[in-house]
Amino acid sequence: MLRSKFGLIPDRDVKLLPTGEPYLGLQALERGIVDGAAMSIPHLFIARKAGFKELVSFDKLGVEYPYTIVVVLRQTAAKSPDLVERVIKCIVEGIHIFKTDKSKSLAALRLYMKGADEGILEESYQHTRGTIDDAPYPSLQVVKAGLEMLSLQYPQAKQTDASLIIEPAFMKRIEESGFVRALDKR
Repeated sequence: MLRSKFGLIPDRDVKLLPTGEPYLGLQALERGIVDGAAMSIPHLFIARKAGFKELVSFDKLGVEYPYTIVVVLRQTAAKSPDLVERVIKCIVEGIHIFKTDKSKSLAALRLYMKGADEGILEESYQHTRGTIDDAPYPSLQVVKAGLEMLSLQYPQAKQTDASLIIEPAFMKRIEESGFVRALDKR
């Protein structure tokens, strides 16, 4: 991604240092261990509040970044398609609740974002609500981006056909059944 979008070559132009959990990247910035860090929500909002400046938005650049993906083994999907479908329906229903019940959603965010002030919680809710799809189909672009990242460490990842990794049929079946639309009628 650095090479294709910015013309930067890792380990020559920039040193990439994995920091682990997202909050550790923010701590590394605060302590001066790193000069920059990739941030996801809510850590981006917390960093802004602490006075750090956003240099680039992957979203605005159209960079698909694989940070929230649900995966299943092929044999599980083949052996238990009803289980896979039920799990996806739970995810879809959770998305619906998140988008339509703000007080419940903020209570959940409050629980998992201990110590975040109300402004950060609200900003996180609004951002997430605006970006999450009602019917979360797997993204071919996200898988391609993930394979590109992996190829830096594992060159054989370049040989992988991304279309063999995603399976949109489950979500398509759920959407065509009317399940997603029916949630709005509740």
